[in-house]
Formats: sequence, C-alpha cells, structure tokens
Amino acid sequence: MKYFRIAVCVLCAFSICLYAVFFVREKSQDKTYPVISIDEEIIDVSIKVTDEELLKGVTARDAKDGDITSKIIIESVSDFIEHGVSIVTYSVCDNDNHATSATRKIRYTDYTEPVFVINESLVFPLGQKVNIQSCVGAWDCIDGDISDRVIITATDYNTNEVGAFNVSLMATNSKGDTIYMEVPVYIKDLSFSAPKIDLSNHIVYSKVGQEIDLVSYVRSAVDKYEQPVNVLIDTNLDINKPGTYEAHYETQDTDGRRGYAIMTIIVEE
Repeated sequence: MKYFRIAVCVLCAFSICLYAVFFVREKSQDKTYPVISIDEEIIDVSIKVTDEELLKGVTARDAKDGDITSKIIIESVSDFIEHGVSIVTYSVCDNDNHATSATRKIRYTDYTEPVFVINESLVFPLGQKVNIQSCVGAWDCIDGDISDRVIITATDYNTNEVGAFNVSLMATNSKGDTIYMEVPVYIKDLSFSAPKIDLSNHIVYSKVGQEIDLVSYVRSAVDKYEQPVNVLIDTNLDINKPGTYEAHYETQDTDGRRGYAIMTIIVEE
C-alpha cells in the first residue's frame, strides 16, 4: 500500500510537470501571421520589368520578427486578366514558417499583341506539295519568336486545282493572348521558267491613313535569264479603313510566261 501511494504521487507530479511544460510551450508559441502591405493596387510597368520593380512599394511585418520585407518573394505573375493587365502574387514567411500572400495588378504600358509573319509569298505552282507551316510564323513583344506556336486551324486549299483558297492561322503567347488571321493561298499554273518576283515583306502592318508605297517592297523581278522585268500591282487596299487587304504583284516575260507574288496588308486603328 505504501508503494502504491508513492507511485500515485510520482505519477501526479509527473503529470503536473508535463502539463506545465505544455502550458509554457503553448503560451510561448507564436500564433501570429505576417502582414503584407502594398501601397498601390495597380502599377504601370514595362514588358521588361524587373523583380526589383515589381517589389517596389511592397512591405511585410510580423508581430514577433518585426520587419521581414527582405523575405518577400514573387510567387507568380498571372496570364492577362484583361488586355495588358496581370496579377502579381507576393508571399512571405516568418521564422515560425507562417506564410502570408497578397496580390496586386500590373499594367504593361508598352505591350502590343503578337503579330503574324509571312516568310514566303503564298503563291504555289499547280501540283506542288505545299507546306504552309514553313511559310508563316509569329512574333511577340514579350516572348520574341513564337513561330512554333502557330496553328493552322482550318485549310481548304487544293494543290491540284488552280484558284484562291483560305488558310486560318492562330497563335498564343505566354500571357494567353491569342491572335487569329485568315490568309489567302493561291495555286497558279506556273512554268518552271516563269519570272520570279522577290518581295522584301509578305505581310505589312499599317495604321489607318498611313500611305503605303507598294512598289518599294519589290526587291527584284527577273526572268529566267536574270534580266529585269516590269511588275504590275493590283490591290484592294483602303488605307482609311481598318481591315485585311491584298496586293498582287504580276509580271510577264517576252515568251508570255507569268510570275506572281502576293503581299497581305493589315490596316489597324
């Protein structure tokens, strides 16, 4: 009986000590979370913005650790939520691994949507195998060359039939901005010895009201003997109205063989 009472007393003392340890630990444990403060809900930035610029005006404090602004990281920058506007998510963690996040918007003031590039004239000889993918590309002010993201979404051309056919193109940059364009593909009954017209550009972007010198885009036009030939230009271009237009370049040698090239013109607001 004596030993039983001793055991009970020891157990009670141990329980009291254990409770005291947990009580003290509970009281001393930091339960507060850091607070991130942002001085502006939206800021204007360049497409070449740095992390340092994105962190400007963002601070963090913790009740236990004090100022922990230096620990703030940029967790993510979202796709566009509207044209040229993304959301930046900031995170910070205190010394007890309590994490907090906050967000704000950034507006890219110099952002322009991607544009298509046409590397070759989309005029092909009858019966020739046509690889449209190799003729078109795209460029973006943020990502640079995004030609590998160009998708031909629809085609109706027939290389065994003379005529004009349409190809629909689509491309998306890393911000989720998608562009579309429909371009014509011409299948012509061309002789192997037909004159060649070389254009410096096969697609031109212009603004409403801006004059376009179509002749200046003719780099060369020669017959099979490399002799210069005259070029006639036919176009439906209206520089005063936004839209997609075509300029047709045509030439003929002394034997009556014809050469063709085509340029797409995009007139924007």
